[in-house]
Amino acid sequence: MNKEEVLIITFKSIQDVLDLESKTKNGRMIPVPSCVKAGCGMCFMSKDLDEEKWKIFLKEQNVLYEDIVRVNF
Repeated sequence: MNKEEVLIITFKSIQDVLDLESKTKNGRMIPVPSCVKAGCGMCFMSKDLDEEKWKIFLKEQNVLYEDIVRVNF
């Protein structure tokens, strides 16, 4: 099985995940992988690995997030 590196954005609230999902098509909501600790059990996964770009976007869009991590998924 080939694993691919992805960016996982975690949240304290499912509402925050849904908020991000409504503001971008550059990823999707998934259950939190077991190797990642997160508050609400759902996260946002993107193949765009540019963490700084995501941080800027999240701040500009007023999306509250917990953490951003890279995972082989």
